[in-house]
Amino acid sequence: MRNLVIALLGLFVLAACGGGGAAISSASPTATISFTMGAQNGSGVAGTGQVIKGTGSFVVTIKLTGLAPNSSHVSHVHTGGCAKPGGIAYALQEVIADSSGAATVTSTVMVDYSVPTGGWYVNVHHGPDLSVPANGPSISCGDLPTA
Repeated sequence: MRNLVIALLGLFVLAACGGGGAAISSASPTATISFTMGAQNGSGVAGTGQVIKGTGSFVVTIKLTGLAPNSSHVSHVHTGGCAKPGGIAYALQEVIADSSGAATVTSTVMVDYSVPTGGWYVNVHHGPDLSVPANGPSISCGDLPTA
């Protein structure tokens, strides 16, 4: 319970500080890398992801299928990996599925792309926020490459 409270407080601080802005960086891309989003907890939600590294920022795009039609889901970059989850590092844009259960979302993170030794991963949660414990479980996850 204590970890959930700490995670929620971190989320509110990030939201208040604009932690997951949608602005597109004007910096020139320096590299593009791809990753896979795998289904978690029997959700059937999977897809692909792409990171475009820039100077002072990086852009994360995820494309998912298998979501409930017209559903919304909070997403983050977390520390750790899909097999060894950690805390929230950066808030990403909300994932909103269309009527077929597909979604594409792009988020800009205003820091250099420098994956720590312990790793980073993109996590899409079950619901639109973390105010209810049932929204917290992961439905799709993708480890971010260090390159």
